[in-house]
This record gives sequence, C-alpha cells and structure tokens, in this order.
Amino acid sequence: SAEKFESLLNALASEIVDAQIYFKLHTDLIASVPDYIEVFNQSNAFWWLTVRALLDAALFQLCRIYNQNSESLNLRTLLDTIQANLNLFDTQNFRQRLKDNPFVESLSQTARKPSTDTLRQDIQYASSANPLVKNLVIWRNNIFAHRSAANVVNQKSIADDYPLSKADITELLNGAASILNRYSSLFRASSYSTQIVGYDDYLDVLKTIKERIQQRKEQIASEMIRLRQAEDT
Repeated sequence: SAEKFESLLNALASEIVDAQIYFKLHTDLIASVPDYIEVFNQSNAFWWLTVRALLDAALFQLCRIYNQNSESLNLRTLLDTIQANLNLFDTQNFRQRLKDNPFVESLSQTARKPSTDTLRQDIQYASSANPLVKNLVIWRNNIFAHRSAANVVNQKSIADDYPLSKADITELLNGAASILNRYSSLFRASSYSTQIVGYDDYLDVLKTIKERIQQRKEQIASEMIRLRQAEDT
C-alpha cells in the first residue's frame, strides 16, 4: 500500500539524511582546524574522538543504506519495491494522496511515474555492480559489521585492494540522496533536506573557546606586567 511504502521511504530517508549530516560535520570540523588550532590543542583527545565518532557514524549509516541483503531496508530493496509497485505512482493515486494539497492539479500534470530506464540505472548504482558500492560492502563485511580475524593476523588492509576515499564516501552519500529525492518527488511532490537546523552550532563552541583562550592570554600578560612593575618598585 501507499502507506507502507511511505513508511519505508521515511525510514530510509532518516538514514540517508543522518549520514549526510554526520559526514558534513566531520568534514567541516577538520576543515576548521587551521583557524582554531589552539582550541583543538586545548582538548585534543576530545576533538579527536569526536571527529572519529562522526566518521564512524556516517560510515555505519552508509553501510546500512547500501546493504545488499534482500530482507533488510536499504536503497536497493526500496528501488526493487518501486519497480514491483509502479502503480503506486499512477496519477490517480497521486491525486488521492495529495487531495488536500491546493496545488495537486498542477502537480499532477507533471509525469509522476518513474522512468524505467532511470529506475534501472538507479538499481544498478545501488547494487554491487557499482564498484564503490562493492568496496563499501567489503568494508562492511570485514571491518564494520565484524572484524576479519584473517586480515588482522596477516596484517592485511582492506583499503589496499578495495579503497574507499572520502571522495568516494561523498559520491555515495550524494548519490543516495539524489535517488531518494527523485522518487520522493514523484511519489508526493516533496524532497528531503540534508541540512539540519543549528548545524553550525559547532562554530559557536569553537569561537567561544577561542575567545576564552584569548581572554586568558590577556589576563596572563596583564599579570606579568603587574609583577614586573611591582619588582621595579
């Protein structure tokens, strides 16, 4: 039913949006290091753990998004569900879903049914036929879901044979968001934002600590001047 499909769409969207948010914050924190080097040095362990945890969170979400298990909710199975239920996108069904939307008539004039060619391409992108997805699945099976004992003993790095760079992660995240919004737009004329309100709160934290460090420096400098003047007298 349309209701069940929408629940699948929303659940997967939560994974995709969260992964984008975690990875962007990870990337932006690293990019801010040069401007806030003293802040990071003041509590290096905390920031190192935070940056690492954000990357881990993004990758764990990404592994679920591109999981190839046919029994789980992932991008591939969502696309397979769409392919098997194209009638959900019929104009009549679209009008019924958006009957309370004042723009439903104008929206229904646009083609609502997915292109079979585009759908086929999206399914291929979300499958192990995509080299990036293949590498991610191998990372998932040997690092994230469980650690390969053989690789540990043999001191073998998965990255040597199956590289997964930050550019690759960005591509997979953007690809998933693009596919998600393509079918969300067709299904209910809406899309998901990958930004969160208050996203840049981390900058307030960094700026506040930087200002506090500067105030402390000024206090120390002032105290040193006072001590020298006291010695002179």
